[in-house]
Amino acid sequence: MNRIVKTLSLLAAVSLMLWLAGCSGNQAAKPRESETSSSQPSATAQESSSSSDAGDWKRKKFDPPVTISTAFAIRDLDKLRNGDTYEDNPLTRWYRDNLGIQTKYQWLLTDQGDALNQKIRLAMASGEKLPDLLPISDNVLLNELIESGQIMAIDESFEKYASPRTKEAYAKNPDVWMAVTKDGKKWGLPTISDGNIGDTIMWIRQDWLDAVNLQAPQTMEQFEALLEAFKQKYPDKVPLALSGKALQPLAGYMGDAQFVFGGTQPYIWDKGEGGKLRYGSVQPGFKDGLAKLKLWFEKGYLGKEFATHDEQKAASLFTSGEAGIIFGPGWMGAWPLEDTAKNVPGAVVKPYELPSGVDGTVGRIGTKLVYITYVFRKDFEHMDALFQYYDVSMGVLLEDPDSPFAAGQGEGYDYVMVDGKPSWDVPDGAIDLRYTMATVGNTPPGMIEGPNIYERVIAGKRDTIYEQKLAFSSTPLFLEGMLVSLKQLDKARRDMFIGAPVKTMVSKWPLLTQMESEVTIGYIYGKLTDAELDQFIQDWLSKGGQQITDEVNEWYASVQ
Repeated sequence: MNRIVKTLSLLAAVSLMLWLAGCSGNQAAKPRESETSSSQPSATAQESSSSSDAGDWKRKKFDPPVTISTAFAIRDLDKLRNGDTYEDNPLTRWYRDNLGIQTKYQWLLTDQGDALNQKIRLAMASGEKLPDLLPISDNVLLNELIESGQIMAIDESFEKYASPRTKEAYAKNPDVWMAVTKDGKKWGLPTISDGNIGDTIMWIRQDWLDAVNLQAPQTMEQFEALLEAFKQKYPDKVPLALSGKALQPLAGYMGDAQFVFGGTQPYIWDKGEGGKLRYGSVQPGFKDGLAKLKLWFEKGYLGKEFATHDEQKAASLFTSGEAGIIFGPGWMGAWPLEDTAKNVPGAVVKPYELPSGVDGTVGRIGTKLVYITYVFRKDFEHMDALFQYYDVSMGVLLEDPDSPFAAGQGEGYDYVMVDGKPSWDVPDGAIDLRYTMATVGNTPPGMIEGPNIYERVIAGKRDTIYEQKLAFSSTPLFLEGMLVSLKQLDKARRDMFIGAPVKTMVSKWPLLTQMESEVTIGYIYGKLTDAELDQFIQDWLSKGGQQITDEVNEWYASVQ
């Protein structure tokens, strides 16, 4: 259990949490009056003894020290040791002692749903001074902050102060800027998703597969043959565990059916003909995918009550031995699929690449481009210090051997030193020390050449501290799952609409979403006809969908 917990903490927990938080979709937005960017220098910066050359950019220490204020939402699992506090712990002390940057939590909140967002809105309404830096995951709130004139554009400061590797990461992943661009300016620093943490793969009971003498399916025809073989061999079981109770039925974070739709994924806006954005749930492929799922339901391949199953219920069907196939991210190899072998003697679970969908192509909904955006108070004067801080965060994700946090976030928390070497076998259990003001998020795509770290560790490499840490903290099934997920990155269809909700979405989107959910489940259950499904598409367009499509494309053109 300790190894599984450490795996999720080390590599996936933060990303998973942000992915789940981002599943609520886009919300309303309003226009904003223009603001200018501010990029005033901090106190005198001196080169530290650990400076690293990168052209004219060097790591610097600020003297006198600068203080950056922010906000922090405390979770029940956020623990401290050795008399440390939120502002004085191994993380904050390193930045203070080595960069001359002190952390101040202007707001400490209990992590209860929307607490931080509510606090920010109350501060804006009352005129309370905002912290220097705020993490924002709500596009509506981001737009409200832009409108308020209380945050600044960062175009100038990014060009002036960001390190070369920070600039390279954003140059290789330019689409993330769409999340913060308005009127030609960048109103925040978006984190960069690794494009993998939430992406779906296929998990199969290998012992079932062997029992029916079949190979893992690569096509829709082969997949259907496997469903039928499982149904015949195990008539009292469910071939495919599916979640229909998710916010977006068939696309929950575990137990989804994304692969069925192939190249046209529901629930997202991707590029269609002419480079314009289109909404997947009203494209022909949506109807074709639902027809296939309806057929599977009729044949008993899906649970009769799948519409009432949330993600964890779908996963429990698999881990309890009641289902033979489930779709979900690669990190499921650590949790919860490791429990399958414990619950079912002789059970063997294996990850596989997705088979093709109804259109003959392989597809899945890609991990979000951006989960968190950092915004900065209008009169904040220490952007040079902020980008020094950010570069350190970037180094860990790029497997920088000189990173001060290569071994972990804090000695005594997620690692200990034994005979001069780091060990991740922490006697009292590892704790995720996460008191950083700003972090890049995930390893930016395109920044590490050669085999990825999962591939290297599976092959037995233990040359770097990063490989050693991953090898110690990960289960083999987790590593295999993550590696399989990376093999199909080019098959992911990412949602390209990542801005604040367009005008018509404010009033029309809730109704359209409800229609979409009801039709999806109703059709699969045989309660709706083909004609009624066709009518849904027409109704969606006429009841605001076409206008929203036009507005989304206006937004898309404005951020290019």
